[in-house]
Amino acid sequence: MRTGSWLRHIALNSTILTLFVSFNCTTEIRAATTGSKKITVKTTDNRHTSAVRNRKLPKPAIASPEVIQVHGASNTPNVQNIPTSVTAISAATLEHQNVTSLSGMNGLAPGLNIAKTAGYQTNIQIRGVGMQTAQNTLTTSTGVPVFIDGVYIANSVSLDQTFFDLSSIDVYRGPQATRYGQSAPGGAIVIKTADPTFDKFSGKVEASGGNYNLARGRAELNIPITSNLAIRGSFQSYTHTGFAHTTSPYLGRYGLDDAQDNAGKIAIKWQPFRNFTATLTGQWYNSTPHGAEQKNILDPSTNPRVVNQDYPARTLLTTALYHLNLDWKLSDIELSSVTAAQHVRDHEQYDNAHLSDKILGLYDILPNNNNTMNNYSENFSIKSRRPMPIDWEVGLFVMGQRGHAYMTEFSGTDYSGWPNFSVPGNLTTSPPGNLKYGNQQTATRFAVQPYVELGYHITERLHLWGGARFNYDRYSSNSNTFSAYGNASSQHSFSTKVPTWKVELDYNLTNPSANIKSMLYASVGTGYKPGGVNVATTAKFISADFKPERILNYEIGAKNWFFNHHLMFNLSAFYANYKNMQYIADDPYPYAYGIANVPKINLYGIEMESAYVTMEGRLRVDGSLTLEKSRITSNYRSLDASTVNAAYGASSACANGGQYYSTACWAAVEASAPNVKGNQAPGMPNVQASLSASYLWDVPGGSLLTRLQYIYRGNYAARIIDNPRLDHVPAYFLFNAFLEYKPKNSQWRFSFAATNLTNVAGVNSRFTDPYGTNQTSEQYIAPRQFVGTVGYSF
Repeated sequence: MRTGSWLRHIALNSTILTLFVSFNCTTEIRAATTGSKKITVKTTDNRHTSAVRNRKLPKPAIASPEVIQVHGASNTPNVQNIPTSVTAISAATLEHQNVTSLSGMNGLAPGLNIAKTAGYQTNIQIRGVGMQTAQNTLTTSTGVPVFIDGVYIANSVSLDQTFFDLSSIDVYRGPQATRYGQSAPGGAIVIKTADPTFDKFSGKVEASGGNYNLARGRAELNIPITSNLAIRGSFQSYTHTGFAHTTSPYLGRYGLDDAQDNAGKIAIKWQPFRNFTATLTGQWYNSTPHGAEQKNILDPSTNPRVVNQDYPARTLLTTALYHLNLDWKLSDIELSSVTAAQHVRDHEQYDNAHLSDKILGLYDILPNNNNTMNNYSENFSIKSRRPMPIDWEVGLFVMGQRGHAYMTEFSGTDYSGWPNFSVPGNLTTSPPGNLKYGNQQTATRFAVQPYVELGYHITERLHLWGGARFNYDRYSSNSNTFSAYGNASSQHSFSTKVPTWKVELDYNLTNPSANIKSMLYASVGTGYKPGGVNVATTAKFISADFKPERILNYEIGAKNWFFNHHLMFNLSAFYANYKNMQYIADDPYPYAYGIANVPKINLYGIEMESAYVTMEGRLRVDGSLTLEKSRITSNYRSLDASTVNAAYGASSACANGGQYYSTACWAAVEASAPNVKGNQAPGMPNVQASLSASYLWDVPGGSLLTRLQYIYRGNYAARIIDNPRLDHVPAYFLFNAFLEYKPKNSQWRFSFAATNLTNVAGVNSRFTDPYGTNQTSEQYIAPRQFVGTVGYSF
């Protein structure tokens, strides 16, 4: 584990972190409600903070024009008085910070770290739990699932999409054992898009422009056809030139980290009866950028936005999501159903060495890294509606999935045909000498997962809640590996049957006479991510199967309102035993990579969120602070490429190609593996924090909202090996600003967002490719951006 402590980090940021613990202020607020009604905390920029399940609570004793309200996604009751760590983020908050995708959400919720991995994958981690198996989308799952309008998004490649037509995003922290329990040991992200409405014909058009030739157009239209039938359509086009570029005698100035995205959505909502609604939705997304910047740490260019690469990166991602949401409220129960179909097609090509062969001495490229997936799912639930001593919900999740992956990797020296590279045909039967690796894989998955939730009101103030889910997952894989060295085929299947559960106890400490509303809670629960199968048939120590991940999490917390709902302060602490973390491991046999499991990791931390409003709702200050640590507690040895190559050179048994046939060589390599006990878990910053202040001004002709934000993301380790030279991801900080002017009695609005004001080249992630040349590359956060928007609503 790297030296240092929380105290050292806090000392470096003491001025800012002192403020984080205290204030988070809102400007637009509404009265809280009780019982099973939804409560909403709405701020100047429409940021919400929410929690999860309904409880009966007494009404506030003092009514006030200013109270902080809390809300979450519809059909998911989320109130501040519920014992679960959740942060809800509105579409307006994302716009104010120029957040265009999931990878830009760092700093918006405690414990959340989102990184780009291998150029094209989005790795979401909450409290140190996520996905450490890049380029294995067919056989592994994310540890933090994403749900869109109740649909589980089944492929991590689909997460790399530009946001549009959003209503809110809820970030659940800690294992989700029941409702959102599908592959959710770290938490869940629940995205809600805008629904059609029956009340009026309405719409919105927006045009944005900025530096890097940014151009964004949005259009939304809601049409009530009858009093119980409405249709909503939305469209977005988003482009900008590259934040980075190559410098190459062959490519010239070839842009990277650009955007060329189009997205559309149509939703039809029908309500034939007062208590029944059906919503049919189709969403489409197409992206054709050049590709992500992946800068080799050996690149001689000192400019973080310039790379020495000769092979052009290209991306083609298309997705389609169709879902039918049904909701039927009867007198005693509510029935809900979400039926969905997802289709993903992704093509990636890039320089796998991330460096010119003239500098590195060899080239390593991937002309094809292709993935397709078809996924079908059904989630059905029944829950109680009437107040009773025992509240309940039962549900069933069923999913079927089929995916195909195709990859080719070529490596060699002295190639003179850049930037073009012709891929010959018949690679499986007549592989050329520079074909280092090729693979065709077809994988299927079937999941059946019933769940139940029960809540019991022990007293008016004391409440007990519990739930369980039975997770059955079955994987099968057919794989054909081919290269200049030969072909190999494999067929594997793997299934898991794992129960997960959670128990929560909360106590209401509300004191109306003191204008204090407070709740203490404690919970213990488990989470799960499925195991799967490896495709390598030549591995000597990596198993053909890898185990499912398991986590046991303990949490205590307090959620508080003070000063008649003007000040909110939430605090939680957790401790987790994390077992069988999946990661990509090297094997003594060349190119026999696979997924293995780290037996035991301890995770623990403290999270704080607060909100305060003053000056008649005009001034708002908000902040969050996360302090977390992790430690691998099991004696466990792991190989990476640098260790394997060093062992090849040091052992006489590996001479003359012994790594291909000598058991003595393999034993020598295995014996050289370092013990990672004591290292920190990958992807978990010790410190994360944010602080913002906004003020609503009365100006001639209208109102002006001003907002300034600070975000700090601490350093972390990229891999369990925790090699300081390769795995240290440095900390960064950001300053963002936002202005919005709204004329009086007008539907127009004018806004200006400035992000990363100091233009810091913050390192979003580091990735050491376990395949190919084993090079380490960095991906950066977006540079300074200025975005102006003109919008009209009707």
